[in-house]
Amino acid sequence: MRSDTVRSFLDMDTRQSIAAGGVHALEKLGRAEDALRERWRRVEEQCFAAGATYLAATERPESDASEEAWSAFAAAIAQLAAASAAVDEFYGAYRGRLEHAVAEYAAVPRLAADARRTAQDAAGRVDGSQPYHRFPSVRRALGEVDAALTALARAEATGLGPDVVAAAACTREAADALRSTLADAPGRADAAAKALASVRTRLQAVGTRAENIAPAYSALLREFVAAGSADLTGARERCEEHMRAAAADIDAATVAARQGDPEGALDHIGVARQHLADAEEDVDAVTDRLARLREVRDHPDRVEQGVRFRLRDAQLLVVDRGRVAEWGSVLDAQLARLERAGDRLAVGRPDYWAYLRELDAIDAFVAGVIDRVRGRRT
Repeated sequence: MRSDTVRSFLDMDTRQSIAAGGVHALEKLGRAEDALRERWRRVEEQCFAAGATYLAATERPESDASEEAWSAFAAAIAQLAAASAAVDEFYGAYRGRLEHAVAEYAAVPRLAADARRTAQDAAGRVDGSQPYHRFPSVRRALGEVDAALTALARAEATGLGPDVVAAAACTREAADALRSTLADAPGRADAAAKALASVRTRLQAVGTRAENIAPAYSALLREFVAAGSADLTGARERCEEHMRAAAADIDAATVAARQGDPEGALDHIGVARQHLADAEEDVDAVTDRLARLREVRDHPDRVEQGVRFRLRDAQLLVVDRGRVAEWGSVLDAQLARLERAGDRLAVGRPDYWAYLRELDAIDAFVAGVIDRVRGRRT
């Protein structure tokens, strides 16, 4: 009886361990719902109770052959068998999930180890043997790898599968980014040299265009009311300031390139290009304004007809969609607004810029109505 009791206990314990491993894997993967936990809790309690009965029976001396000892062993065997059956019933109900969870969770440490090895191999390439190992981009990428490895270690300490998997993925991404940065780094010097030549050429081109600001602004003042160019006051000065700043950044980029810091040179070149773009905007603001005002002065009907055409399209769309009650009067108001704007051109010395802004506003409003009717905007 004692031997049978021991065998029953070991059988139950093996079954319980297998099922517990599956539940543990589900817990660590974040997939154990409350119903499963509660059912397993009851099964475990039954196993613990059977185990206590087993211990009480086996604590008797081996020489005890009394009826009471026989009954204790029989009761233990019965409880252990019932507990084993409860474990089997639970495991049978969740077998697929439990076995899949065990296999998946067993792979988590391997994923983490592979990611760590990949990251360490990538980081090991930054050994200072090449000048570009000191580039800021390389140092930043190396720092990202170190941070990812630290985060991976923290995730592993929790034992939570999703956290470890996510941290491993981030670690691999950081390693890939470092390898890509290392591959690109040797070509930075050549890229900086080409960028310097390009930005110097652009500086000259913008300087040539900037010469158009003064005559264009002068024409604006001669040909149109002052209100048409009031917002452009200081455009020439702003353009020159941007060009001086661009030239200073180009000089700084040249020094950085000579000192073996092509990435620093590229940073300065990027700033210089932004200054040049701002300078070009100042040039365009004046020259484009002059062109638009001359067009509307010489051919006022062209701009107006374009707005009228889009307004007419909007009215037809409203009729076609059965939305006249909602939008008909609104569009009629825009037509009246357009006519009032045109009437002002016939009074005194017209403010063509105010007229253009009014037409632009009407055009934008009509476009908004069309989008709403077509369901593009709410």
